[in-house]
Amino acid sequence: MAWAVWLALWALGGPGGRGCLRCDPGSMRLLRELKGPYLGQQLRGDPALRARLQALLERSLQGLAELPIGEQSYMGVIDGQLFNEVMWSLQELRETFTTLMAQFQREVFCPNKCGRMVHQFIDCRACGTELYSCNRDVRCGGERGRRLRVQQDDDLILDCALTWHRASYGAKSYRFYRAAGGSEQVMVMGPDAFLVKKEATANDSGRYRCEMLNAQGWVCSELRFQVTVTPLPGNSTPPPAPSLLGPLTLPPPSRSPTPPGGPGDWTVWVIIGSSAGLVLLLIGGCAWLYRRQQEVPEKDGGSQGGQLKT
Repeated sequence: MAWAVWLALWALGGPGGRGCLRCDPGSMRLLRELKGPYLGQQLRGDPALRARLQALLERSLQGLAELPIGEQSYMGVIDGQLFNEVMWSLQELRETFTTLMAQFQREVFCPNKCGRMVHQFIDCRACGTELYSCNRDVRCGGERGRRLRVQQDDDLILDCALTWHRASYGAKSYRFYRAAGGSEQVMVMGPDAFLVKKEATANDSGRYRCEMLNAQGWVCSELRFQVTVTPLPGNSTPPPAPSLLGPLTLPPPSRSPTPPGGPGDWTVWVIIGSSAGLVLLLIGGCAWLYRRQQEVPEKDGGSQGGQLKT
């Protein structure tokens, strides 16, 4: 590519403006050398690609050499200052490209440490889009897997997502298993990378496994989990709630005798005396009302007899 850039600049800066590249013997000699021995040696095993690059170089340089003349755009000549600016721009472009390529290799090109990641890249040799697979061991998280401790009644969350899953090309699905005895049972399968089990109990302890599958159904990553559900703090087994329908059992009364003359005797006598006084008061009130009602008719009868006598 350095030869092509040098020839393009020569075409722009050479005398004659339009068609200067075709008229200069040195430029044509370098062009023939680039198209012949150089590409023939570099692409010896791929004649089809060599022919494509030769045609591309021919069209590109011819287009640069035969730019349309315009008073406001291009007149076929440049000065030394513009030539230096173009060279500096090309140097900056090369440094920027080198930096970006190094960053691409570190962060984008096969960043997965495990599993099978699929990229969609542009092939620089064929100038087409192709799928590229970065193959690693599909078992992620080690042989024993991840150990999870969950407190009883909390949610159990199994996270099957890895950092490179989002960047992997194509549709993805996740499948979760639970080991039961000597076999595994599929719990759920879908696009979600999380499995949530509400209010975990001691029965949820055990071994789990999840897989990430691509659109073709190939397993691209696998994670194992060893789950332990711990009991509630201070209460391994909560006490049963008392039954409200059963008979009410009262504790037996205390049989310790009350010492004579103690506070218990005085309390009993006070209660008895108060009750007796209240009963006597009610009896006296009723008797008084009865006598009052008997006296009223006698007075009325005596007054009527005196009047008849006179």
